[in-house]
Amino acid sequence: VATVMGEPLGLDPKYNATMLTVDLPPNPKQPATTVGTPGHRHPGSTYAYVVKGEVVNRLGDQPERRYKAGEAWSETPNQAHYIVNASATEPARLVVVMVTPKAAATLTEPLK
Repeated sequence: VATVMGEPLGLDPKYNATMLTVDLPPNPKQPATTVGTPGHRHPGSTYAYVVKGEVVNRLGDQPERRYKAGEAWSETPNQAHYIVNASATEPARLVVVMVTPKAAATLTEPLK
């Protein structure tokens, strides 16, 4: 994960806007599934866009869905999220934008 930018949100200074790139290495566990994958959540609204490759993503108790380069999804604040690279040989890259409360201690919290 690499932060591209982060700054106070112009519309409401109580929130920050952060843009990240997230690289997911090839996933040797095939067929790719989020079952058994540790999840996480984010304290604010999250928007993810697949730039390269393909991922398998699951939000909360919804069914898994595959996202290819050029596709995107959003996550509500504190929504459980699980993700893996769909490919055993090719990396995947996401661009993620988060709008989070300034008071948030971290951008990503592992699920227990």
